[in-house]
Amino acid sequence: MSEPVPKRPARIQGRPGSTVAALDIGCLKTTCLIARPDTDNPRRMTVLGGGRHPTRGFTGGTITDMAGLERSIRLAVEDAEREAGEPITEVILGITGPSLSSRLVSSSIDTGGRAVTAKDVRRLHAQTLFNASQSPAHRNNEILSAWPIVYTIDRAAGRVRQPVGMIAGQLSLTMAVVSAPKAIVKNLVECVGRAHLGVRQLVPSAIASGAGTLIEDEIENGAVCIDLGSGVTAVSVYLHGSPAWLGLVPAGGAHVTSDIAQGIGTTFAAAERLKHVYGTADLEGPSLAERIEVPRLGDDGRLHASKLERAEIARIIAPRIEETFELVQAMLARSDVRSVLPQRVVLTGGASQLPGVREVAGRILKMPIRLGRPVLAETLGEQLATPAFSTASGLLLYPELGFTDVARAGASSLETEGGNSRGWFSEGLFWLKENF
Repeated sequence: MSEPVPKRPARIQGRPGSTVAALDIGCLKTTCLIARPDTDNPRRMTVLGGGRHPTRGFTGGTITDMAGLERSIRLAVEDAEREAGEPITEVILGITGPSLSSRLVSSSIDTGGRAVTAKDVRRLHAQTLFNASQSPAHRNNEILSAWPIVYTIDRAAGRVRQPVGMIAGQLSLTMAVVSAPKAIVKNLVECVGRAHLGVRQLVPSAIASGAGTLIEDEIENGAVCIDLGSGVTAVSVYLHGSPAWLGLVPAGGAHVTSDIAQGIGTTFAAAERLKHVYGTADLEGPSLAERIEVPRLGDDGRLHASKLERAEIARIIAPRIEETFELVQAMLARSDVRSVLPQRVVLTGGASQLPGVREVAGRILKMPIRLGRPVLAETLGEQLATPAFSTASGLLLYPELGFTDVARAGASSLETEGGNSRGWFSEGLFWLKENF
């Protein structure tokens, strides 16, 4: 049971310091990374310290035990602070879960055949966000992020990234909007606050995985990032240099482990080790005839050694991996970006390191597959430079990559203490007062 700590008001912070910290709360582990940005290169950072701790009280994107999750956060942060040699007061926080909603929203304004101004663009942003708030997908939700994807002048063919200064009778915009239930957002930020931390920014974890794994060319020209985590598989799509869509499949590495545990009759911990040492999703790979020693639960409830062929484990793993990518394929086929889906796929996340996974993904998705690790790998150190830490490193990079996020994540219901940060709704009201 967690020891009591003084309660701290939940808040969204706005001013970064000389260092930046990321907090990734996953179903299996909670990770904190502390880094110092490179002022000359936004895609480079010096990682000063990292901390990991098993996650307690967080399942499927929902908090089930505030005290348990608070303790997981504090222990991960303390380890990172100890390694970095300095304390932190705020974090960039990743948020995940099946309750996140991602949609493309479009709107247009008349500009009277004159040059488009920055004020016109702000008006279009406000109108698009208002339209998003009225849609069934986002109504009563907190809008976390909103990225302008493409502008159109007078409904002409061709994409415009920066319309200011262009002559237009009508200016249109397609925007990617991500939202989550307000209660989930507030409880997560409150839990982080109880661990004596402010939240500088909320970032959807699926988007952070892409930011931490995709190279610049993939972000610019479009790519799909599939993060095979422990509890969920997160999918993000990048188009025209910006996040464009995300989705979640409720299947991950822990489900594979559970299948092994039930399939051969052993404990979850023993199944996890078998998966890492002998597991493969390739049913035609080498060494499948090898007989290996596996612990099975006996009638007395204890583990007893027995033998089976490695192929038996593969036959348990492969169907679950195939099902996961079939679910991903079906989700992408239903998504708002299905007609413009990039043909590049990057796999990341802890479960992506299982042999045979890339081959299964390529066969089902029918796209070229790259296995990605964090772009910050050279500064993360040997223990952290693996696909399992793509999300945490992406949270560090996200503010540095310069994505235009007009929603000011989470600020509409969680105002900065005494600050001047406004959420999208306040921005819309401010615009109306200024213009009418």
